[in-house]
Amino acid sequence: MRFRHLLYSLVPSWLRTGDGEKLLYSIGLLLDGFAERWRLSGLASDPTTAPDDALSYLGRDRRITRGRAESSSDYADRLLGYLDAHRAQGNPFTLMDQLYAYLQTSGVTIRTVDRRGNWFERASDGTRSYTLNQMNWDWDGGLFFLWSRFWVIIFSDNGPWSTQWNHPGGSATDGTTDATEDEIAAVRAIIRDWKPAHARCEWIIVCFDAPAGKFGPATGDDPGGAWGVWSSGTPRRPVRHANSRYWVGER
Repeated sequence: MRFRHLLYSLVPSWLRTGDGEKLLYSIGLLLDGFAERWRLSGLASDPTTAPDDALSYLGRDRRITRGRAESSSDYADRLLGYLDAHRAQGNPFTLMDQLYAYLQTSGVTIRTVDRRGNWFERASDGTRSYTLNQMNWDWDGGLFFLWSRFWVIIFSDNGPWSTQWNHPGGSATDGTTDATEDEIAAVRAIIRDWKPAHARCEWIIVCFDAPAGKFGPATGDDPGGAWGVWSSGTPRRPVRHANSRYWVGER
């Protein structure tokens, strides 16, 4: 029953015809609009019934970023578990789980390391491991101060990105799909939302080599205090690993 129909049974007969009927119908139509808005707002507040365009607003409120190619049903399932996820906010494995869910690419290994050489890894199959207090990660000579810094390493040897980068206003020449400004901003936002409250992400490293040989607790890839700059020497030469890309972690 709509208000525009219900009102006919609540008014005298002289109001059901002519100009009175027009006024009555207009009022009923407005009431129906408000009722429909209330009904849709109730549906939109629940991820299982929300329309697709409402999921982004729920994700914003619940601090759950939608994956690059995540289906609506999968995203709704993650939104339902947002309270359980946030209970572990600040844990490096939770941060890496959220990054993995955003990347939407199987086979991606993610690691984090801090200035004490505490290494945490989420392998491509979801396996978690850690190695503590290795003291083998000195980015720029600040190993024993600037204590809150950490680094995120994403191994993209099997995607989601390649070394062919799109520039603003241009496109890749080899047909690959690479990191856009929005994707980089999303990765930064996930790290900002899920990192420990006291910590600061210094750099995000996207490595295009296999994780077995690069940037790990036993790979010998300690920057040795030299990676605070892009190049050194005369003539200038790159100092960082060439088959990786480096995004500023927090701005």
